Amino acid sequence: MINDKDKNDEEDDFEMPKLDIRQENEFKKIKMNLESGAIFPDDLSKNLPPELESQFLDSIMNFEKALRNAKKISVFDKIGRPDYIAEKGLNDTEIVEELEKIKLLLQNNGMNLDVLADYDDEERLIYKFITEELFLLEVDDLDLPGISMCFTYEEFHQNHKYDIQRETDNFLNMILNKKSNFYDKFHSKDLKNHVEINSLRSLFKKFKIKSVDNINIIHNDEKARSTFDIEFWGKMEGNNNKIHYSGEGSMTFEYKSGYWFVTEVNLPING
Repeated sequence: MINDKDKNDEEDDFEMPKLDIRQENEFKKIKMNLESGAIFPDDLSKNLPPELESQFLDSIMNFEKALRNAKKISVFDKIGRPDYIAEKGLNDTEIVEELEKIKLLLQNNGMNLDVLADYDDEERLIYKFITEELFLLEVDDLDLPGISMCFTYEEFHQNHKYDIQRETDNFLNMILNKKSNFYDKFHSKDLKNHVEINSLRSLFKKFKIKSVDNINIIHNDEKARSTFDIEFWGKMEGNNNKIHYSGEGSMTFEYKSGYWFVTEVNLPING
C-alpha cells in the first residue's frame, strides 16, 4: 500500500521530459494557435534553422503579449505632441521641409507612412492628411525593438484607378504564367469567359509578356473596365514553335467588399 507521503515523494521525483529546440518550437506554435488562432506555414521549420525559428516565435509571442496589455494612444500623443503649422499656413517650399520633419518624427517613434500612387501636389496632400487625420488616429501604445507600425495612405483614401491598374497587371501576369499553378488552383472558373482563357493556357507550355502599355480605366461605384495594349508570345506544347500576339486587350471588374474583382479578360488572340 502506498501512503500519501510515498505518493508525494514520487510526484516530487517526477520530471517532465526535456524538449529539444525543435519540440519547443512546435509547442510554441501550438500554444499560439490555441491562444490567438495563429497559423504557421508547414514548411517554416524546413526553411529556418531551429535556433532562428525559436527567436522568430519568441518575438511573435512577446508582441502578442504586449498587444494584449497595450493602452490606446493617439498618433499625435505617441510622437510627443509636436508643434506644427497648419497646411494652409505653408507655402510650397515650406511644406516640403515640414513634411520631411514630420515623417522623420514618425519614423523615430516607430511609425511609417507609405504612399502607393502618384498624386498632384503630393507633398501638400500628404502633409494635410498626416496633420488632420493621421494625428487623430488611436493606435496601440507599443514600443518593441524592430517592430514598426506601417500606415498606407490608400487604406484611408482608396485609389480606385490605382487598384484597377494594379489588378490588371497582376491578373495578366497570373494568366500568362505557366510556371505557377495559382491561376489553375484559385481562379480558373472566376471569369465569364474562363473557357476561352483556359483553352489558351492549355495550348502553350510557356508565355512571355513583352509589353503592356497605355492602360486606360473607366469606373463607377460598382463596375470598371480597363483597356491596354499588349504584346506577348506563347511557346506551344509538344514543340518549340512560338506564336506572337499583339493588340488591344481589356478587362472588366466588379466592386465587392472594398475590392475590385476581375470578371472577364479579353486578349488579342483572334484574327
